[in-house]
Amino acid sequence: MYMSDVASQLSAGLGRLRSYVRRRMRDPDGMEDVVQETLVRVIEQERRQVIEQSLAYAFRVADSVIMAGARKSSREAGLDDLDFACELPLADEVLDYRQRLARFEAALERLTPQRRAVFRLRHIDGKSRQEIAAELDLSLEAVKKHLVRAMADLTLSLGGDWASDWKQGATGATGHG
Repeated sequence: MYMSDVASQLSAGLGRLRSYVRRRMRDPDGMEDVVQETLVRVIEQERRQVIEQSLAYAFRVADSVIMAGARKSSREAGLDDLDFACELPLADEVLDYRQRLARFEAALERLTPQRRAVFRLRHIDGKSRQEIAAELDLSLEAVKKHLVRAMADLTLSLGGDWASDWKQGATGATGHG
């Protein structure tokens, strides 16, 4: 019998998925139902489009199934506040974040002092290019140059995938201006 890559990945990670769902649910009896619904949804979605990280996708789907069940229970019971067992991130998520942050900070330290200052003021402090130019006594073109070169240097240091992670985490501080 032929088993798709997605099915193989899900099968190999089934224990992790069950453990993940069990930690997030108050009702251990409903855990298997959530896992089954998650598997069905992931396999159905895979028929429509390619899923590269099926187990990671399954974790997100499981969260969605759990939330949908909680909303349904809340409506049925008339409860307004949802109280889940644990809202904290998993240990491996925290470790991954810390490692990526350390790599980013090291790459940032390798920038020239002026370039680093411009980058921090723009992307961390959320200042406009004009504010940075005035604060550092630079021309607007010099600020733009430092920002472009800082992004290029960081991309070279960290690889191409860091930029999308950075933009997702800093969209509130990177307004145009």
